[in-house]
Amino acid sequence: MPVISTNIAANSAVRYLNVNSADQTSSLSKLASGSRISQASDDAAGLAISTRITSDVTTLTQAATNASHGISVLQTADGGAANISDILQRMKALASQSASGTVTDNERTYIDAEFSQLTEEINGISESTRYNGQSLLDGSSAFANGVSVMVGSDASDTITVSIAKLTAEALGITAAEDEAAADLVGGTTGFDASAGDVSFKVNGTTVTLADDGGTNSDGIYSADDIADAINAALGSTSTVTASVDSTTGALTLSNSATGSSSSISLTDFTGLSASDLGFDTTSSVGRDKGDTLSVAKQDGASAALEALDKAINTVSKARADIGATESRFAFRSESIATSIENLSAANSAIEDVDVASESAKLASAKVKTQAAVAAASQASQMPQDLLKLLQ
Repeated sequence: MPVISTNIAANSAVRYLNVNSADQTSSLSKLASGSRISQASDDAAGLAISTRITSDVTTLTQAATNASHGISVLQTADGGAANISDILQRMKALASQSASGTVTDNERTYIDAEFSQLTEEINGISESTRYNGQSLLDGSSAFANGVSVMVGSDASDTITVSIAKLTAEALGITAAEDEAAADLVGGTTGFDASAGDVSFKVNGTTVTLADDGGTNSDGIYSADDIADAINAALGSTSTVTASVDSTTGALTLSNSATGSSSSISLTDFTGLSASDLGFDTTSSVGRDKGDTLSVAKQDGASAALEALDKAINTVSKARADIGATESRFAFRSESIATSIENLSAANSAIEDVDVASESAKLASAKVKTQAAVAAASQASQMPQDLLKLLQ
C-alpha cells in the first residue's frame, strides 16, 4: 500500500546502509591493524587466549635475554679461571725447578721472586674478572653463594649460577689461617745401630737410642722403639709427638701447634743419618695466616708442588662446574627459542587477519554499501512520486 507519511523502503535502505558501512569499517580496521580481533566483541574467547599467549611470549623473550646474560657471566668467569690455571701450571714448573738438587739457593731466590709475583697475579685476576661491576672470582659477589636466573615463564623456572672463589687463599697458596707444620713421615722397619749409642735432636731436644745390652742388645731398633724414645725425651708437655701407623708401620712426627711456632726440626745426627730413620726431609714449619708458599728453599719447593696440585684440581673443578652450567643455559636457550616460535604461530592463527579473506569481505561490503546508498536515494524519491497523483 503506497503511503507518504512513513517511508518504509527508505528506513530499510538506511538500515542496510548502516550494516554494510559497519562491515566495511570493520574490514578496513582489521586490514589496517593486521589483527583479526580489533575489539573484544570480534572474538571474546580468542582475545583472552591471545592475551595469555602474548604474555607468555613476552616473558619467554626476556627469559632468553636472561639466559644470554647468564652465559656471558659464565664465559667471563671461565676466562679468568683459565688464566689462573695457566698461572698455576707455571708456578708448578717453577716449584719443580726449585725442588731439583741441581739448583743453588741463590738461583732459588730468583725463582721464588717470579713465584711470588704470580701469586699476586692470581689475586689480581680474581678481583679484576668482572661482570656488571661485580668481581666474579674473589668471593665478594652474590655468585659465590649462588644466583638464580629466570629462564622461563614461571617463577620457579630458574637456573642457579654458582662461581667458586679462586683467590690465592682459597687455592691454598696463601694460608687462610695459622697452619700446623707438615708431618714428617719416616721409615717402617727401624734401623741397625749395632755400632753403639746413637742420637739426634728433635726441635733442639736430644733423643738417644742406647745400646744397653738389654732389649736392644743387638742394636736393632724398630719404629716403635724410636717413637717411644722421642716421646720420652720430649716429655708430655711438648706439642711434638711421635707415632707409628698401625697399618703401614710408618714413623710420623707431628706438631699440634699452628703458625710459625709450629715447626719440626731434626738436627745433630750422631752415629746415624736422617735417611737411616727413613726421613727424606728434616724440617717443616707451619705458616701464619697470610703467609704464601715459597720456593726459596728446596723443602718449601717440594711442599709447594703438592699444594699446587690441589690448587690446579680446585680450578679444574670450578671450570667444569662453570662449563656444565653454561651448557645447561645453551640448551635452555634453544628450548626457549622453540617455545617462542610455536607460541607465536599459535597466536598468529588466533589473532592475525587473513588478508585475502578480509579483502574479499571489504570488497563485498563496499558493493553492498554502494547498493544501499543507491536504494536509499531511490526510496527517498518515492513520496515525491506519490504526490504527483494529487496533481
